[in-house]
Amino acid sequence: MQGKRPRILCLDDQPANLLVRKLLLEQFGCEVVAVHDSQSCLRAATQEYFDLALLDYHLAEQLTGADVARDLRIMMPAMRLVMLTGDPMLPQSAVQSVDAVLTKGTSGPQQLFQIIEDLLPDCALKPRREWLLPISHFGPPTKPPL
Repeated sequence: MQGKRPRILCLDDQPANLLVRKLLLEQFGCEVVAVHDSQSCLRAATQEYFDLALLDYHLAEQLTGADVARDLRIMMPAMRLVMLTGDPMLPQSAVQSVDAVLTKGTSGPQQLFQIIEDLLPDCALKPRREWLLPISHFGPPTKPPL
């Protein structure tokens, strides 16, 4: 994959969150396929190649992002998996089902960028100075230094 744009499969049941995440990942230079439920995610993973899946933990269905991660591990063992959650008390089984966990509100685009770089070291991401979305779109607003 050296020098290629990473292909990211992004799962979130909230359309606004999914759109923001897709736009942010595209600013990183990623090719993104956004899906809104577990079945769409699993179907996309079997029909196309993805380097990484970014999964929301709480979904508006009986399954969680951890359930989807376990299925993806079986189906696509080489795919890197990242859980994105607003739940600071994620079950240990969910943490163990993925390569990395990001908590909304306590992490931002820099951490996501770093995780993608770490998990996909040969990928071609855009330099950070090219990001367009402000930090506040990923977590709570921060005050600029005085």
